[in-house]
Parts: sequence; C-alpha cells; structure tokens
Amino acid sequence: MFRLQNPGLALPPDFSIYETYTLNLREYYNDGLSTAKEIVYRIQKHRDVLRGRILDWGCGPGRIVRHLPALLPGTEIHGTDYNQEYIDWCKRELDDIKFSVNRIDPPTNYLDSFFDAVIGVSIFTHLSEASHVAWMNELYRLTKPAGIIFITTQGVAYRSKLTATERSHFDKGYLVTRHYINEGNRLFSAFQPPEFIKRIVADQFEIVEFFAGITNNNEAAQDHWVLRKSG
Repeated sequence: MFRLQNPGLALPPDFSIYETYTLNLREYYNDGLSTAKEIVYRIQKHRDVLRGRILDWGCGPGRIVRHLPALLPGTEIHGTDYNQEYIDWCKRELDDIKFSVNRIDPPTNYLDSFFDAVIGVSIFTHLSEASHVAWMNELYRLTKPAGIIFITTQGVAYRSKLTATERSHFDKGYLVTRHYINEGNRLFSAFQPPEFIKRIVADQFEIVEFFAGITNNNEAAQDHWVLRKSG
C-alpha cells in the first residue's frame, strides 16, 4: 500500500528492507527520517558539518543517508557498505550522495582525516570483538581532528535477552557475540556493555554524549554514543 501511495518514492526491494530493518515500508521510511533528524541534531551540537563532509558507514540500502542531503544542505554526503547490491541500488536511485563499497574488514578507500562526522547505526551490533577494535581505529583515521562519531550499540536494555552464561560475561564488562552466520549479517549479533565501549574508545575518543537504550513494550532500544576524536 505504501508503494502505491508513493509512486515517485524510490524504495529498495522488499528483501533488502527486511534484511536491514523490518518489512514495513511506511515505518522504514518514516523511522529513517526521524533517525536522520536525531543524528543531525546530535552531531550539530558538537561540530558544524554544514558545507563539510559526513559518512554513513554501513549505510545499507540508504534508510538513513537518503534523508541527509535535505537536512544538511551544502554538506558532502557519503555512504558506504560491504553489500554490493545495496550500493548498486543506492547509486541508481539516490541523488546527491557519493556511494562506495567497503569490505567487512578495514581499511576503507577514504583519505586520512577526510570526514567531519561519521555515523554507524547498528553496525557494531553485528561485528566481532576484533572488528570492533579494527573499525574504531579506522573511524579514528577517517575523521578530522575533533571530528564527531555517532554510533549505536546493544547495551543494558538487551541484557534480559541473554542467557545466564552470556549475562555473566556481559556483567563483567565483556562483549557478548552470537555467531550463527558470518559477521556483518543481521544474524550475527553483538551485545556491548557500556564498560566495553568505554575501554575501546578511551585512547582515541572523548565521550561527549551517551544515551542508554530503554525497554518499551518488550522492545529494547540501542544505546547512542556521540564521540569526539581526541588529539
């Protein structure tokens, strides 16, 4: 129905939407817009990115990044993902954004200190511990001095979803992962106690804002982190 009501609106194939969010087209579009607005607000509080550069790392089929050109006029918007099909669709359908393919492991092809800000929504939630460290190093490399990183993680709100053994590990401040499939896939899930994130960012980023996710109607929300590059 949403497709029929919005015939001029570019929407990814249903399977791409299902893989990266939920198969509810109206919610997919509207939540992407509201999330983009929140991210822009959080970033702009700490660094003016207008007429700068911003990267949506792990942009998927463009749920969030598609809204950024209208919210940040004059800003150079980039999107990258390891899924070639997503990037091919984005290049065909979404204007005013520069897209590229990355690998599941860093590095990317971007230059050092290239971006004023980088966002990664529900990306660390599908990575191993080694990849957490490697990608945090890469995000540090990509951002300008005092650049801003916005990321989300599965924190304490997800604790009730863990097994007793996983909870014990989580409560000690260790990352918990479930690898039913290769990392990067939605079925590879990582749960991050705040202490773990604080440890891996301590030498490179200052935590300027942290919002713990809450549980509402048995639905857990991810933690939001706003980080500033140190040095």
